[in-house]
Amino acid sequence: MGLHPVGRLDYDTSGLILFSSSGDLTQRLLHPRHEVEKEYVASVENTMNIDGELLLKKQLEIDGVTTTEGIHNAELVSISNGCDVRLTVKEGKHRMVRRMLANCGHPVIKLQRLRHGLCVIDGLDVGKFRVANMSETKWAENLVVSVKER
Repeated sequence: MGLHPVGRLDYDTSGLILFSSSGDLTQRLLHPRHEVEKEYVASVENTMNIDGELLLKKQLEIDGVTTTEGIHNAELVSISNGCDVRLTVKEGKHRMVRRMLANCGHPVIKLQRLRHGLCVIDGLDVGKFRVANMSETKWAENLVVSVKER
């Protein structure tokens, strides 16, 4: 049962990384056309007040952020302490979250992936792993089946 990583994390990013033995599932989880959300929390430079938070929301969700890879959007989930930005993306190009936030004037100090689709890191210690639970497994199976039926 050969496991392979579903995507990767940059050297200076921590958090959830999935492993799969199914090439079909890996393709569904990674290809942007399937719009599987990945959620991150980023500690950023340049603390924001409410106006800064509204501007960042507009840049990420409405205008999009220009990077060398093109224009990308993200959903701003929340901002806490004026500098901890929680957001979701549906595409995971190289260092995209870091580049998007930097291009909005908020370079990333620390970045962690919290969620990939329905799979969440909740309380898992660094370097540890767990087997997918029943709801995560069912979601993954449905993702593969629903795409094959199209």
